[in-house]
Amino acid sequence: MIEVLWDGKSIRKMMTQIVDIDRYLNEEGFLAYLESMLPESKRQKIAQVLPYRTRHVVTVIENVLDSNNTNAILRTSEGLGIQEAHLVYGNIKYIPQKSVSKGAHLWMDTFMYGKSEKDNALDCIQQLKLKGYQLVVTSPKASKSVEQLNLNKPLAICFGQESKGISETFLNYADEQICIPQYGFTESYNVAVAAGMVLLPLMEKLRKSTIKWQLNDSEKLVVYKHWLLNYTKHLQAHYTRFKSA
Repeated sequence: MIEVLWDGKSIRKMMTQIVDIDRYLNEEGFLAYLESMLPESKRQKIAQVLPYRTRHVVTVIENVLDSNNTNAILRTSEGLGIQEAHLVYGNIKYIPQKSVSKGAHLWMDTFMYGKSEKDNALDCIQQLKLKGYQLVVTSPKASKSVEQLNLNKPLAICFGQESKGISETFLNYADEQICIPQYGFTESYNVAVAAGMVLLPLMEKLRKSTIKWQLNDSEKLVVYKHWLLNYTKHLQAHYTRFKSA
């Protein structure tokens, strides 16, 4: 599910789509109808994947210029079981590219902050803080490694623009700063590569912990319903056919 917070026509269009999605979500008969059309292989894959989903860790992507990098980070996040991503943009437009993301954005709850009259970084930070997340940013000046992070509180892992890195706003509000070890001449890693280097050991540590990182049953049900809708092409046509049957 993508909740886009852009201005103008796109936000109005998205609000209409959200209303439609809510209608579908509350139509149990229609959801059962969609479920009956799921291929067995997809049904088994969903059953395999859903228990490993988490919101204990979420990904934040701030002003990344190259949509290929954004799509790659989403792909890595989804592959590791992260259910939620927050995309912070000003005048930059994120373009989903299935050849890179492999459709990862279809299986995640992705929130985009792009209002021209607001400080989008601060808006995102406030939303995450209200939900109890620690903000974690990478910095070459940091002394702590990803393995040293305290996982008891939920974590929002923030990745910044290719050339400038994370913004001063995120740095100022960060609860933790971590470094990625470097042993060569280059000053930094590609942001998508850096995301993989941070998220993989973090998620491995989380899954081995005693923390209750999984979605609860009600959250799993909501996610499952959204997956049914996202997987179905020509959703409105199917809904019309269902109602006329």
